[in-house]
Amino acid sequence: MSPSRAPDPDPNAEAHQRRHSTAKARKLLREGMAQLQSVLDDRFIIDETPREATGAMQLAADAMYAALHQLDAADSIVRPGATAPAGAPTRQQGLFLAYISEYVAANRAGVAPSHADLQRFLNLTPPSVNSMLVRLERCGFLRRVPGKARAIEVLVPAAHLPPLERPFKF
Repeated sequence: MSPSRAPDPDPNAEAHQRRHSTAKARKLLREGMAQLQSVLDDRFIIDETPREATGAMQLAADAMYAALHQLDAADSIVRPGATAPAGAPTRQQGLFLAYISEYVAANRAGVAPSHADLQRFLNLTPPSVNSMLVRLERCGFLRRVPGKARAIEVLVPAAHLPPLERPFKF
């Protein structure tokens, strides 16, 4: 009788467990953020709360939002098929995508920049911004939701995007 050997761990099972844990953490963060934001949005409560406590609550909300963004970024690196689409973006396309990605990450509402924001930051004309968005969507680098304003999702993982050359402001 030969000694029984433990089976090799299944890499797919590990990946599934990691995705499940990440999804659970993401859900808990969203629920906590929603509850905290409802308190922060309640003028009656905020008017009766000391400024220090309100500031601490806002810092906690910001930290939760940043943690959620980090989970999303880590998930895009680990997720199967999260490699750059065939034919990586050009430098200009990469900067365009990087700006959209960072804007969404920094924006509490999670919305994409407006066309005017893109024009100002990238120093482009309105037709150039629109044609670039169309081209990026056609190449599979981003997805837009028709009929919904500022609904842009960058499909290229952050690791495949160049850093922005300068910071931006809202």
